[in-house]
Amino acid sequence: MSWTINVTIERHIVARPVTTDRYTVEIEPHRNILDVIEKIWAEQDRTLTFRHGCHHASCGSCAIVANGREVLPCIVHVEDTVKKDGGTLALGPLRNFPVIADLVVDMEPLFAVMEKAGMPIVGPADPLPGQPEDDYNAFENCIECGICMSACPVVATDSEYMGPAGLAAVYQSINHTADASERSRLLDMVDTPSGIWRCHVAYECSELCPSNVDPAGKIMTLRRMATFRRIRRLLGIKEKKEATHGIDTTPVKQ
Repeated sequence: MSWTINVTIERHIVARPVTTDRYTVEIEPHRNILDVIEKIWAEQDRTLTFRHGCHHASCGSCAIVANGREVLPCIVHVEDTVKKDGGTLALGPLRNFPVIADLVVDMEPLFAVMEKAGMPIVGPADPLPGQPEDDYNAFENCIECGICMSACPVVATDSEYMGPAGLAAVYQSINHTADASERSRLLDMVDTPSGIWRCHVAYECSELCPSNVDPAGKIMTLRRMATFRRIRRLLGIKEKKEATHGIDTTPVKQ
């Protein structure tokens, strides 16, 4: 059984004021929001600009705001957002990013902070059930979708803040190296007023992350690491502990 839903989409066109276009779409409620967008583009409005790739939450490229909540439209069902036949689906681009056109934003600010953090792409992984013990690697959970940056209230008000994605990336970089000087450099990067101490602990980033990265949890771990280092320095603890700036070089357990 199909639903008939009312869809509103923010239209961002260069050199024009932002407008809202309205569409009526007939679609099965179990279909994904991305299906709605593609249906509008295919049947009603070929000027609509949006971004997509994998269609299964691996690339992160399709992220938008739907009914006020950041989502990956490729995996969120219409019925979970619209709730009822005849309901409204309001779509807009991610917040806190420059908008290129319609539902497409410029992700350069996110990519810049991830590069600065040295975000690892792959890392060590446990074997799957039935696999022999060996050195396995797997892709990191973060898909660089930008949802956490859009949802973060501090990113919205402070352009100097590294943001949850960048801080979580620093945590992962620390976790991936046993080099004491590199770990110290990375902690120095975030132990600043615009780093881990700027977070207001809203936890919106962890609540909405589609890959269960838990950026807020990682920020809290970085705060503990930075606090222990400050205490050790205050107490004058040197030698081995000072060489690592108070950081245990054992990889952080996730």
